[in-house]
Amino acid sequence: MDEIKINDKISYIASSENPLSAEIGIIRDNGVTWLYDVGNGENHITDLDGGYNIVLSHFHQDHIGNINKIQTRELYLSKETYEYISKGKIVCGSLYIGNLHIFPLPSSHTKGSLGLEVDNTYAFVGDALYSKVRDGCYIYDARLLQEEIAVLKKLNATFLLVSHFEGFIRRKEDVIAELEMIYEMREQNDTEIKVKIDTE
Repeated sequence: MDEIKINDKISYIASSENPLSAEIGIIRDNGVTWLYDVGNGENHITDLDGGYNIVLSHFHQDHIGNINKIQTRELYLSKETYEYISKGKIVCGSLYIGNLHIFPLPSSHTKGSLGLEVDNTYAFVGDALYSKVRDGCYIYDARLLQEEIAVLKKLNATFLLVSHFEGFIRRKEDVIAELEMIYEMREQNDTEIKVKIDTE
């Protein structure tokens, strides 16, 4: 798979549908190569060799499926993802390593999401912006959505790198505006926010 370049330091391998595989973020920083997620399926890692520092966004198979096929130097993950992999360093709060910032990111999509901010400019967020889907609606946990917005606002990054999003790059201010609009749809005393899926 070919790398798609974002800047001199950051590139990625695109997602795929068959097999379902998330983007693999690639960060080359001070002689060390970092991966954000490792994708799923052999055809997704054919161009990757050598040892990597790896940050896993969360435990879904399309993000972690190749973890035992890639040589790892250091592995950073949430305690929820650790339950699936049983190795690596658990990240419980913000962790700064040089120009990189690993941070927990509350999400309605799944527990234990981690983001990775690079050079205070780009932040990988995996699937954390997404919700659950039920009965023809997107379902957001109101408390988690509020917490997620707060975390995103504190990031220095201008751009978010969003898994499975066409184009991969979104402006942080646009994302926050969209999430705040969804949060304003909550009903008083309701722990969930339901957004009907437009099928037209």
